[in-house]
Amino acid sequence: MTSDKFILFTTLFISVLTLSAQNEIPDRLSLEDCINTGLQNNPGFRSSQIFLDENKTKIDEAYSGYYPTVNINSNADAYSKNNGSQRYENYNTGVSASYTIFNGFRTKAAYNAAKESYDANVYQHKSNKQDLTLHIIYAYYKTLQAERILTSAEEAVKNSHLHLEYARARHQAGIVTRSDVLKAEVELSNAELNRIQSANILLSSKGNLNQLMGVPSNNPLELTDNLSIKSENIPLSYDSLFSEALNSRTEIKRFYSLLNAQNSYIDIAKGEFYPSVSANANYNFAGEEISGMQRNWWLGLSLSIPVFKGFSTKARVTGEELALKGLEKDFEALKQQIGQEVWNAYLAVKESLEKIETSAKGLESARENLAIAEGEYKEGIGSIIQLTDAQTTFVTSEQNYIRSVADYKISCAELERTIGK
Repeated sequence: MTSDKFILFTTLFISVLTLSAQNEIPDRLSLEDCINTGLQNNPGFRSSQIFLDENKTKIDEAYSGYYPTVNINSNADAYSKNNGSQRYENYNTGVSASYTIFNGFRTKAAYNAAKESYDANVYQHKSNKQDLTLHIIYAYYKTLQAERILTSAEEAVKNSHLHLEYARARHQAGIVTRSDVLKAEVELSNAELNRIQSANILLSSKGNLNQLMGVPSNNPLELTDNLSIKSENIPLSYDSLFSEALNSRTEIKRFYSLLNAQNSYIDIAKGEFYPSVSANANYNFAGEEISGMQRNWWLGLSLSIPVFKGFSTKARVTGEELALKGLEKDFEALKQQIGQEVWNAYLAVKESLEKIETSAKGLESARENLAIAEGEYKEGIGSIIQLTDAQTTFVTSEQNYIRSVADYKISCAELERTIGK
């Protein structure tokens, strides 16, 4: 007995450790870590999974129409007549069963509709997964962008301190006026303000990423910086991308399931035109006294032929057929929407690539210009205005380059989402 308890305790302990290891978030998160954490913890996505599981039960519910129904019935009645001079009692208990032999194919159609509706919800769940993944990718690279911009802002503060020291030294030597010192102080103040704003943007970006991952917004977050790594396989043709989107997008597959389900709903409605046949059976004991109940049984078939229902069946069929036409138009609109999404994403990738190339050249020139301006000012042949302008231009160019790289990574992810990856 002691050995069994030890084995049970050890098994439970190992299970707890395993679950803890699965839910543990690494100290420094890669993009894949962030996505996996979000898929595990995001309450909206988990709700989508629960809804999917709930919808699956409707298939079993629809399939139950293929089985017979069995009921156990018991009742006791007492009644009187002739002002209570005559009193009667009746007791009845037994089993009844009923099985639908034919109902105009409505059971089959209802099962098919439930299955297709479930498939549509499966594709919707996959779309939710892709959307969450894209949002996490967006927040991830925006956070990396904010981190790099903050680093740039901090370097700008250091450079502004250095420029202020240059100006003070030259002012003390009587080479420049007090105006140079004041301009350097203004430059430093602006750099400090930019650093404060950049730090707050970083905290906000981390909070947004934490929220998508299903953890508190103030959760400490350290990311693996892969912002400088470029994706491969740059798209070359819009037509091929659009064709891939029509074949791969879960929204397209969802609509095929919805159309199939709607056709089944039409079959259900048309089933009202057909007769229905069912088999019935009953086995019971009945009598005026419990001790004197007698055994009874009966078997039978019932046939029901619809003759007139006030045109309700025809109206229902017409309504379901109109709903199908509406879905078909929505499907056409979805294809057009996907085409526009692919086109915009395709252009965004091309634009971001061009921005990277342009901003890289601008950053290289701005860095060289700043070095020249600093050297000239130290040697006394440059002005403080040239130096502060060069510093401002460099910071702007550096942050533009950071944004262009982040935009490229995000635009590639958006393009993959629009083609169904």
